[in-house]
Amino acid sequence: MIRKWTILAVLLMLTLAMQACAPATVPPAAQTAPPTAAPTKAPAAAPTKAAEPTKPPAPTPSPVPASLKFGTTGALGYAGVYVGIEKGFFKEQGIDVELVNFRAVGEMIGPISTGQIDFAGTPVSSALLAAADRGIELKVAASGTQDISGRTTFWAALRKDLADSGRVKTPADLKGMKIAIASPGGISKMLVDLMLEEGGLKPTDVELVSLPFADQIPAFANKAIDVGIAADPFLSQGIQQGVSVKWIPDHKYFDGKCETAFMVFSPQLAKNKDVAQRWMVAYLKGVRAYLDGVQTKAGREEIVNILIKYTPVKDAKLYDYLELPYMDPNGVPDKKSVDKQNKWLLDSGEYKGKMSLGDMTDLSFAEYASQRLGKR
Repeated sequence: MIRKWTILAVLLMLTLAMQACAPATVPPAAQTAPPTAAPTKAPAAAPTKAAEPTKPPAPTPSPVPASLKFGTTGALGYAGVYVGIEKGFFKEQGIDVELVNFRAVGEMIGPISTGQIDFAGTPVSSALLAAADRGIELKVAASGTQDISGRTTFWAALRKDLADSGRVKTPADLKGMKIAIASPGGISKMLVDLMLEEGGLKPTDVELVSLPFADQIPAFANKAIDVGIAADPFLSQGIQQGVSVKWIPDHKYFDGKCETAFMVFSPQLAKNKDVAQRWMVAYLKGVRAYLDGVQTKAGREEIVNILIKYTPVKDAKLYDYLELPYMDPNGVPDKKSVDKQNKWLLDSGEYKGKMSLGDMTDLSFAEYASQRLGKR
């Protein structure tokens, strides 16, 4: 019994000794995460220069102010100037326009030659060419008015009793009669010569007298003249008063279109390119506003009110008789008509100099303005 317990004790001690000698169990090492790379910083952006505030556009310099004097007879053919004044087109260009009244266009040549007026509307005439012959540098700068069918302002007017009686029907009936022209050596005299030629008559077959347009009306009333070469508004005043009638339009002798007036610059204005160009821009704006205005009832009323203000025709009813004139929107004269008038001046002996209207013409101002405004 004692031996059994001794064997058991020995076995127990051996077991304990084996356990004490066995290596200690090492717990598995905890898995270590690979080191995380430090985050890479984005390169610092270069500092952005603050945007400069937008500069306002430089103000357009105001045009240098100018004061110009315009020679006028009060004729409707100056409508482009009147509309330009009334609508402020000249003011836009820094130009103040003063109207200087004359009784006849022939009276303007002296003052415009000496700079007493700066620009004027005048037809082809011997006086205009003679001024150029004397070395006066007048410039035909643009077309003024052009007579066409339905828009004619220049007529041979016949005394009403002669028309009513049938005493005068054709130019052949003019022999021995008295004919009034506004001034010699111009379109009035040319129209008379062309009428007489049509009628087979000579200048010596009639009596010519010089009478401004306004004076022809009482002369018709007093039967002091038989025919008058007249322009509106005076032509229509005579018709309204019952002393004359329209008889022969000027464009009959010019293939349907007759250049009746030009815009002429004084030497001083022609040499001042800046002012002359600005003037032309304002003038062509006035011409175009006029041409557009007369196309509608409301527009025509506005144009008539302007003409009432600036011409001698103050009676609105008179405008029912009027053929409002035509003007070229680009300021270009009708060359065919001008050449024929120039030829007449030479052939008739009214002008004996060496100049032609082409020698006096400078359309660069009109070309500049029409480009600025857009050609029409």
